[in-house]
Amino acid sequence: MKKYPEIIAALAASAAGGDPAEYLALIAAPPKPEMGDYTLPCFSLSKKLKKDPKKIAAELADRVMLEGTPFAAAEAAGPYLNFRLDGVELAREVLTSIHEEGDKFGNSGAGAGRTVIIDYSSPNIAKPFHIGHLRSTVIGAALYRIYGALGYRPVGINHLGDWGTQFGMVMAAFKEHGDEAALASDPIGYSLKLYVEFNQRCERDEAAREPAKLWFKRLEDGDPEARALWEKFRGLSLIKFEKIYRRLGVGFDHYTGESFYNDKMDAALDRVRRAGVLSRSDDGAEMIKLDEFGLPPFILKKSDGATLYATREIAAVLYRFETFRPEKILYVVGTPQELHFRQLQQSLKLMGLDFADRIVHVKFGHVQGMSTRRGEVVLLEDVLDEAKQKAREKVEENVAAGKLDSSADRDALAEAVGIGALIANDLKHRRERDIVFDWDQAMQFDGETGPYLQYAYARIMGIMRKAGSSESDASADFAELNEPETRALLRALADFPEAVEKAAADNEPSYITTYLFELSKAFNVFYIVHRVLGAGDRKEPARLGLVAASGQVIKNGLSLLGIPVLERM
Repeated sequence: MKKYPEIIAALAASAAGGDPAEYLALIAAPPKPEMGDYTLPCFSLSKKLKKDPKKIAAELADRVMLEGTPFAAAEAAGPYLNFRLDGVELAREVLTSIHEEGDKFGNSGAGAGRTVIIDYSSPNIAKPFHIGHLRSTVIGAALYRIYGALGYRPVGINHLGDWGTQFGMVMAAFKEHGDEAALASDPIGYSLKLYVEFNQRCERDEAAREPAKLWFKRLEDGDPEARALWEKFRGLSLIKFEKIYRRLGVGFDHYTGESFYNDKMDAALDRVRRAGVLSRSDDGAEMIKLDEFGLPPFILKKSDGATLYATREIAAVLYRFETFRPEKILYVVGTPQELHFRQLQQSLKLMGLDFADRIVHVKFGHVQGMSTRRGEVVLLEDVLDEAKQKAREKVEENVAAGKLDSSADRDALAEAVGIGALIANDLKHRRERDIVFDWDQAMQFDGETGPYLQYAYARIMGIMRKAGSSESDASADFAELNEPETRALLRALADFPEAVEKAAADNEPSYITTYLFELSKAFNVFYIVHRVLGAGDRKEPARLGLVAASGQVIKNGLSLLGIPVLERM
């Protein structure tokens, strides 16, 4: 389905000349519905056309050719040109498109043939998966689905923190007094315990660090015993992580962590040297100086010869562009790392790499106010369990009140509602803002919450089951869908493809969440005002088609965000 603003832009360009893109950027919704469906302000065109904006609007109203378009009128109102859709054509085009495209409605081939790498989640091996990783995980996973829906080839990468001196501490402690049963029972918790206890000993006695240094040196040198021990910790941690990812409905194409680039760092450093931008400090450290850009140096090698995270970052960028040839790489990483990505991008520019500007830091704010019943340390698994428990309490309340289906699998329902509440609570906010989390608010079945959206879809499915139908009737009389509330709902449905495209353009999944809240509100207004079942021979099929289409679009939006879709609640 062609988006209506694009049609208006093409009409204006044909009538007044110029690139449709410059008109497209101006098109907006009028302040009042009675003014029309779209408006084209003509203020910024006056300089180019050297005319009064009111005159431009009047002339365009006379020139635009509406024949063969879904628009019934184009009327000048002062400096604005207002477009009104033909009601029957609006209903026919929107409902037919949704009926035919189904789960693919909102998709496009805009990104066909292009690859986007999305680097997200990235927890540390042998350490608990804490709440700080939730935002990166759900934002990155949503962007993965959104880009895929637009025809791109998304490549999801989990850049695990699986290398560093802390592994020497864990290995040294495990070899001293390790408990295989404890490790198998709780690999991450036990690994963290070993690390914390060993680190505390080192703080009391600096000499205690020597075994850890030796073990990490053995690991770096490829010692079989050290390598096998490291792989054990890594493998057990991944099993635990994947359990959490399954609960969140998240997956990755590659788990290429820091260790993956160990054999690629020498080549990366050589690439920097050949570019002529590697400097050496007085103590022998190697770096890329960024003083002229007001940035601290990007240190790639310490004076003792040890490489750093920045070294691996350069190696990773080079590998990713050489291997996948992406249009861009999205790093879904918190705002505090902004300096790091500015240094990385500027370093790549100094190296003369033309893909430097294709590095995109998709930054996000903190989650504030999150706590669990199990204490101050906020672990993601605890939060998921807490969400499930709170959802279960809410489910039982609503079953008792007759609002939910008493025959439902309440455990599975609580898990889906809890996960949906957490994801929606994150993705309803602009990602760069800090989030103040409120358990009670997030779990409500009304208001702007995940359970509200899930219930909206389940309610629609209940209407369709009662009607004995699972989809819309494409042969319905579209002329019956002519009331203001019906038109508002049709307009909302028509806007979904644009919401998906805007979400990708700004790497902002919240656009889709906000859209779904508005769509659900428009549906509720329609459903309260207009009877669907028993509306009459002519109106019922048309209204059922509108109900089915609304359910389809809510389902598509929820799927893009990763919020579980529930047929019954």
